[in-house]
Amino acid sequence: MSTTIAFFEVTEKEKVSFERYFHGNKYKLLIFDKPLSEIASYEYKEAQVISVFNSSKIDESIIAHMPKLEFIAVRSTGYDNIDLKACKKHRISVSNVPGYGRTTVAEYAIMLMLMLYHKMPAVMSSVSEGKINYKKLTGQVVAGKTLGIIGAGRVGTAVARIAVALGMHVIAYDPYPHQEASEAIGYSYVDINELLKGADIITLHATLNPSSKHMINTSTLNMMKESAILINTARGPLVNTIELVEALKGKEIAGAALDCIEGEGTIDLDIETDLLLGNKDSIYEIAEVDILSKMNNVILSPHNAFNSAESLAILRKTTAQNIHCFLSSHPQNLVKLT
Repeated sequence: MSTTIAFFEVTEKEKVSFERYFHGNKYKLLIFDKPLSEIASYEYKEAQVISVFNSSKIDESIIAHMPKLEFIAVRSTGYDNIDLKACKKHRISVSNVPGYGRTTVAEYAIMLMLMLYHKMPAVMSSVSEGKINYKKLTGQVVAGKTLGIIGAGRVGTAVARIAVALGMHVIAYDPYPHQEASEAIGYSYVDINELLKGADIITLHATLNPSSKHMINTSTLNMMKESAILINTARGPLVNTIELVEALKGKEIAGAALDCIEGEGTIDLDIETDLLLGNKDSIYEIAEVDILSKMNNVILSPHNAFNSAESLAILRKTTAQNIHCFLSSHPQNLVKLT
């Protein structure tokens, strides 16, 4: 009997890869290029295994449409789009792909930091406008500055390695310190308050959970230096967006570069329009993103840090391995169900 595997939000390259990884009569593949919520439930109700990206939300109501579901292979490191309690209740295992974007996200975070410090948005605008005023384009070097890393896991330690090479002093906060890595790379662990008060640049690489949601808020922003900048390439809800807007407007911090932001889908005009027409409450998220996009000390990008050819190849391969290992009763990269 064949195993029915449903893939959602699949690109053409992913389609080719998954058809290669799961060929033969042992598998029946259902491949969709849209999120699960946009597919009629009868099309995937027979699935025993599904694989989703982060735009597909899996909760009790979705699980109810798949009585044969045994396994969810999340094609990302984060899995906050999955209701783990519902999965535990229905004995559905969940896997993720830890660390696939370690290098690309680390490079992206460093790039955003350098762009802010060297005023690249203003530099590029001056070229396109044909009006060069060097006094307004004076930047800073990162060498000698203190970088604070919140979340020193795979990505955070990769950031630390690059930052140390750039001549930065690196401090980190993580509830589970990795002393061997800190000694090998050359950074030190401090408590969260010391990091917030001492860092010139703070970069977020923490996981999103109930305790970390809105960890950057009015209280923590007030601890930061007025000259500090904030980088987020992790998860949007780690930052309370409206309170960040207030801090930037009040010059309580110097700037922010955000690849992840609450309501980040509204950066895309089609999604913004659909949200506004379908949910009037989304106007607040749209307004927050619009305000940030107009600030000259803010850089916004559309959750793109993971998006390199190398990381996507790892993502496809590891997802396929996760599914094969589960089906052969040797699961890997399982997420702990709460």
